[in-house]
Amino acid sequence: MALINASSFLLVKDQTVIGHSKEANISLQLDLPDATTKESGGFAEYLPCIRGGSISASGLTDYTDTLNFKEFTSYIITKAINTYYFRDPDDATGTIYRGDGFVTSVDETADNETITEFNLEITLSGPITVGNQNNWENIFQFWENISTNWENT
Repeated sequence: MALINASSFLLVKDQTVIGHSKEANISLQLDLPDATTKESGGFAEYLPCIRGGSISASGLTDYTDTLNFKEFTSYIITKAINTYYFRDPDDATGTIYRGDGFVTSVDETADNETITEFNLEITLSGPITVGNQNNWENIFQFWENISTNWENT
């Protein structure tokens, strides 16, 4: 399991950054069922099977944010799937993880005389892609060119 964690990471839903986050984590998993046989020569063997991932974030609540506790709870109630991007703005290579996911848990804590905080869990569903900012800009430009050419025909 690969774990990437930093308070400077950005978690983005569609085009909107989830603001005021203190922490964001992405975890990628690969199921490895045992495939050891007599022919394995005494060594364990595994088959790579199901891949998946999850994203978690925690932060400070600001009710003026576009994405707030109310929005995240509505995603659970409606079983909405959304596209999420996870990237480190300080990463020189601009690595971006992209995946569609369901909000599986969201909670908000408001203790006496403290700042209100939220916790968010997202389970990714379907392919998880990895690229950098240039990749996404090139893909966007490619689709924009297709759209323009289609309208000009």
